[in-house]
Amino acid sequence: MKRSRTNKYDDIIRHCILFAALVILVSCSPPESPEITTPNFIVIYTDDQRFDALGVSGNHVIQTPNIDRMAAQGVIFQNAHVAFSLCSPSRAALLTGRYGSRNGVLELNSSLNEEEITIAHHLKDHGYTTALSGKWHLALTPQKAGFDWYSYFHANGTYYGRRIINQTDTIYPAIHVDQYGVERSIEFLEEQSLNGRPFFLFHCPQTPHMNGQLIWDAQPATKQKYQVREMPVASNRLDSLRGKPAYLQKVRNRVVSKNYGYPDSVAIQQHTLEYYSVITELDAFLGRLFEKIAALDLLKNTYIIFMSDNGWMLGDHGFSSKVLPYEPSTHVPSWIVGPGIAPSTSEAMISNLDILPTILEWVGESAPKEVDGISLVGILQRKEQKVRDDFIYEGLGTYGGAKHNLTLINDRYRYIETYANERLDSVIYRELYDVSKDPLEMNNLAKEQTSQNMVRQLAERIEEFKSKE
Repeated sequence: MKRSRTNKYDDIIRHCILFAALVILVSCSPPESPEITTPNFIVIYTDDQRFDALGVSGNHVIQTPNIDRMAAQGVIFQNAHVAFSLCSPSRAALLTGRYGSRNGVLELNSSLNEEEITIAHHLKDHGYTTALSGKWHLALTPQKAGFDWYSYFHANGTYYGRRIINQTDTIYPAIHVDQYGVERSIEFLEEQSLNGRPFFLFHCPQTPHMNGQLIWDAQPATKQKYQVREMPVASNRLDSLRGKPAYLQKVRNRVVSKNYGYPDSVAIQQHTLEYYSVITELDAFLGRLFEKIAALDLLKNTYIIFMSDNGWMLGDHGFSSKVLPYEPSTHVPSWIVGPGIAPSTSEAMISNLDILPTILEWVGESAPKEVDGISLVGILQRKEQKVRDDFIYEGLGTYGGAKHNLTLINDRYRYIETYANERLDSVIYRELYDVSKDPLEMNNLAKEQTSQNMVRQLAERIEEFKSKE
């Protein structure tokens, strides 16, 4: 039967409508989701780097252009602290997300408890290749701690000609130990970019830790980048330690500092120049690592976490070194760069304990209840402003003559309890500093009548910490 003209036009209109609807449907459909791949992780853990020893920390004298450029791409944490300011306990805390009193490491060269599970163990269960490059300072082997690949030196020593263990080989490279560590890390990254497996790299330089002769042995050309007169000097370098425990007069931090010429201001400036110089050399080495990360296009799927194992005192309170529960010792630089992280600065109080739960959340695993740290993913995604109201510094080792102490740190106060012995059942000294008014921690308020309510509140918080299993 022959169609009428009207029906034919109706068919044309109907087809046009269907075609238009199809165009609209296609244009409104979400684009095909990109393939989701498992993220990689690089943790850079420097040694003895105080919080303000980076340009991005507000230091306009120190020269760290490579680290600063990388840090500026992510979240820079202004209020990062370590669980205990000493090499071995700090590394154990990062690897397990647990305090030393729980993981077994409170002294140098201690070993983790037999049942401890490290971040490397967790990630191996998710199919990761795990690697250690650089300093290792625990009594157990890297293999037992969960590392598949390793190139490491033990503890501290010379910067040049250092004994390095590469899997089954032992060598003594003539170049700077941290330059060699970067070269090995680069080799590892190149290998992983070819095989396509997700990886975790724990990159641990020795610097700015002193060398085996307890000096900062930077090259003369590096030292010439700085002028002694431009170096800062701690304004509390002449602290008599009045209001602080009497034992601090004889602690290693005080005795050794006098060997360096402290509290003389010029001696401190000269020492600071040497300290800054080895950090500038470290920055150059890490610059090569960052260049390789960019060349391999790893940043699109790799989180880089930067932190130091502890702070360092450069004449603060007349001290050198670390361990003691004061701000320059516990406070460290930290930043995190990676996919989905917008550049910003955070005042959130964070810790090296938080690295493990953060990484676990990124791989879709909840941290075990035994872990003391808290994931930072919410902060990095700008969904949270903070993860804790306060932090406990666990100074329970005895390095350098330090006595056992626990310290509560919050936005306003630093409260320190020093104990008679390791049982922590007898407080022999209390310190309370209102850091909002006294950032140099000079005026101990613990005995003032007006401070007693606050002392009781903070002491109760420490008791809660001590009672936690």
